[in-house]
Amino acid sequence: MPIVTSRFLREQNVYTRAELRETFSIADASLNNGIFQPRNHDSVWLFVTFQKTADRVPYTDVLDGDILRFAGQTKGRADSKIIDHVADGNELVLFYRTRKYEYPGAGFRYDGRFEYVDHVPGPPNAFTLRRVR
Repeated sequence: MPIVTSRFLREQNVYTRAELRETFSIADASLNNGIFQPRNHDSVWLFVTFQKTADRVPYTDVLDGDILRFAGQTKGRADSKIIDHVADGNELVLFYRTRKYEYPGAGFRYDGRFEYVDHVPGPPNAFTLRRVR
């Protein structure tokens, strides 16, 4: 039976990718991407960093209250996971940080579930998501 990730996480807690890898038995290296869906999960994980390091593409990503505006992947290969998440029966869960080392181990704060609102076609696509309450 598929796993719904949000049932196992606490909002506002900080998780590193290493902790998530261990907790959910993930071997897939694509966990290091910004958009990731673990095998056998009905969840798509979004990893968003507001202030990018110099070696990263300087996408404009902003979390403002309950609204997340962020750029999809340059080639857009995983963007359909966001656009079609409801039709596919998946939740979107957000892991957010202001800067890479804001939290120990380059962790992310789990900010809860979000839903797709719309996007402006790119590349990259510019997404707007809304927090699910």
